[in-house]
Amino acid sequence: MNNNENIEVKNENKIISVLKGIGIFLALLLSYLLVPQFVGLFVYSVFKLNETISMFIGNVSYAIILIVVYFKMFKEKIVNYYKNFALFFGDTLKLWGIGLLVMFISNLFLAYVVFGGEVASNEAVNRAYILENPITGFILVALLAPFVEEMIFRYGLRKLTGKSKYFPLVSAIVFGVPHIIAGISLPFGVDDLLQFLYVIPYGALGYVFGYIYNKTDNIFCSMSAHFMHNFMCFMVILLFV
Repeated sequence: MNNNENIEVKNENKIISVLKGIGIFLALLLSYLLVPQFVGLFVYSVFKLNETISMFIGNVSYAIILIVVYFKMFKEKIVNYYKNFALFFGDTLKLWGIGLLVMFISNLFLAYVVFGGEVASNEAVNRAYILENPITGFILVALLAPFVEEMIFRYGLRKLTGKSKYFPLVSAIVFGVPHIIAGISLPFGVDDLLQFLYVIPYGALGYVFGYIYNKTDNIFCSMSAHFMHNFMCFMVILLFV
């Protein structure tokens, strides 16, 4: 095989890899947008449960599907995480602390300087849900959200972008924007558009989670940082808000 043929084969493999990455990311994202809603609606219609419980079951169902589909990968990464626990956890804790500091400072500035003491719309929605539904709120916010979001915005997105130095930044933006949109109702007003400034604190964590995943190549490292963060936020809301 000559050099030109080698180049052609490499280019074909690269294209196939990119297309595969696009497929994996879109499959994870679209299934997240559709499966919980479909299952929740089915449970709500057939079993006549209330809307909150129905959507909770829908989200749990989606997490179970992810576990089944990626069971082999999870098993390998758990073993790797256990073998390197001291190193992984130390790096994770340090990097999460940096991200948390940036998020805290930028949140304070935006809340009190830009928005006159009001928190981000998405944060307000989460607070209301947790205070009204502490049990399902804990499972969804502290457990399921970190698991599902890391699979989409870290594992799935890196399949699309590849393991590059730009991945943490891409991850930060793609992770931050949906969190903002989730708390905004259409049509957008000027105040709603200003909410997009919150991409800075959300993106700070997204960047850290992406950096952790790039550095360790283990999704459970970014998941553990995300678990710690959401658990801390849940307890602060439950105890002090």
